Amino acid sequence: MIWLQYFHWVFLTGAAGLTIAAAVSDARSFRIPNWVWAGLAALFPLYVLSAPREVPWEQHIGVSALVLAIGFALFAGNFAGAGDVKFLAATALWSGPKLIGVLLVVTGLAGGVLALGYVMAGLWARNRTSAEGAASLPGGIMHGLTKVAIPYGIAIAAGSLAAFGMMADPALF
Repeated sequence: MIWLQYFHWVFLTGAAGLTIAAAVSDARSFRIPNWVWAGLAALFPLYVLSAPREVPWEQHIGVSALVLAIGFALFAGNFAGAGDVKFLAATALWSGPKLIGVLLVVTGLAGGVLALGYVMAGLWARNRTSAEGAASLPGGIMHGLTKVAIPYGIAIAAGSLAAFGMMADPALF
């Protein structure tokens, strides 16, 4: 049964690759393709079957369903994109109850840094071409927060890669 552990690593690496593909796609086009979250969902049962220890897959599905329900509410309120919601739910499936905190905290921190970077880059570009220059910064910050699109898939990828890194260490579980 030791040969199953090699497949376990292959599936975990495949999930990390799909996560990186989602981040690159979101950075380029502000879209996360459906095949990314579908691929993550399809790889998860294979990961569970090849795991060296028992994985409480029912709890993983429950966590993913909860994240999807909350994400749907955020999407309905126009606070999140559909691709981001599906991608986060798929990565929550992998994280499960033990690593959902890592996924969400790292995603939140990375998202904050990403948002700040995008807002500041937008303000810099606007003020560079503006006649008012730095005098328009205070009002420009609020304008920047409401008008800048942010590829949040990059932040979700950072959170999921942190969780995958912890999943790769068998001493943690």
